[in-house]
Amino acid sequence: MAVVNQKNTAATARAFATYALVPFLGILFCPGALFLGSLNLINSYRVREDSDRGASFAILMIAVAELAAQLTMWWIMYKVPEWSAKSGQASLDNLWRP
Repeated sequence: MAVVNQKNTAATARAFATYALVPFLGILFCPGALFLGSLNLINSYRVREDSDRGASFAILMIAVAELAAQLTMWWIMYKVPEWSAKSGQASLDNLWRP
């Protein structure tokens, strides 16, 4: 992988987006990737640098997709006990009772 010269905010946003790929734990890093990606995108328009604009837009879109995936996984994890109770299967509470 080639090393790309990026500003500090772009490199930090890229690191946040990379760490956000971790299932369930990544929800902690998604807001940082969104915030820093947005900040870098706004800064690229303000300074009129086209070189960072594409990278920061890509990081921002990746962070949005990661956030949607993370929220979906957390929602599924929240709903699984309800779904298993509706399906008539034994819940974990019933399995551990003597």
